[in-house]
Amino acid sequence: MMTTTQPTLLLIHGATGNSRMWDPVRRSLGSRWHIVTPDLPGHGSRRDEPFTLDAAVATVAAAAQAVAPAPVVVGGDSLGGYVSLASASALPHDQLRGLVLAGASANFVGPALKALQRRWLSIRLMRTVLSERLLSAMVAKELRKMGIPAADVESIVGCGLNSRVFGECVQALQGIDFRAKVAAVEQPVLVLNGSRDKIFIDQEDAFIAAARRPSRHRFEGFDHGISLRCPAEFARQVEAFVAGLQRAARQ
Repeated sequence: MMTTTQPTLLLIHGATGNSRMWDPVRRSLGSRWHIVTPDLPGHGSRRDEPFTLDAAVATVAAAAQAVAPAPVVVGGDSLGGYVSLASASALPHDQLRGLVLAGASANFVGPALKALQRRWLSIRLMRTVLSERLLSAMVAKELRKMGIPAADVESIVGCGLNSRVFGECVQALQGIDFRAKVAAVEQPVLVLNGSRDKIFIDQEDAFIAAARRPSRHRFEGFDHGISLRCPAEFARQVEAFVAGLQRAARQ
C-alpha cells in the first residue's frame, strides 16, 4: 500500500541541453514540490563525459537513492523521456510512483530513425563550420523565438550546451524497443506530445496500447520540446497526474 508522502519530482532534460531547461516548469510548479533536475552525462556540468544510456540510468537511480525513502515521479522531455522510461526498472518498485514521458513515444526505426539521423547530420555539418560558441548562440536565438524569457535563456546557455553529444544520444537510443519497456512498467504512465510532433504522434497509440496504466495529453499547436514551449501547461499536466497518484495512494 502506498503512503501519502509527497513525492519528489525527478525531471530529466533533453539532448544537448542541461538541467536549467526545467527552470520555467519549476516556477510554474511552485514551491510545494521537491524537484531534482540532474545533468545527464555529456550535458551541462558533465559535458566532458561521454553519454551512454546506462550512465544516464545510473544518474537517475542515484538521484532517486539520494531522496529515498521518499517516493519519486520521474519525467523527462525528448531524450529525458527515454531515459526516464529506461530508468523505471532500475528504481525500487515501491519508490517509483509514476512516469511522465514527453516527446518519447516512438521507437527509432523507419521514418522516426531517418528523421533523427537527418537531425544528426545537420548538426555535424554545422559543427564543421561553426564553433560551439556560435552554435550555442543559435540555440539561444531559437529559445527566444519560442518565448523563453531572456533570463532563462541566459541560464540555459550559461550552464553549457553540447551539440557534440547529439550523435552519442542517437546511437544510444536506436535499436531499443521502448514499447516493450513501457509494457513492463507497472506504475501509471503519462504520455505527453505536441499535436504537431508527427514522429511521436504517429506511434503514440501503440505506446498507449502497450502501457498497463496509461493516460495522455496533447498540447495543441505545438511541436517537439513541449516542456520549453509551454511550461505552464506542462506543469499543470504534471500536477494533475501526481494528484491522481496521491488520490490512488489514499484509497
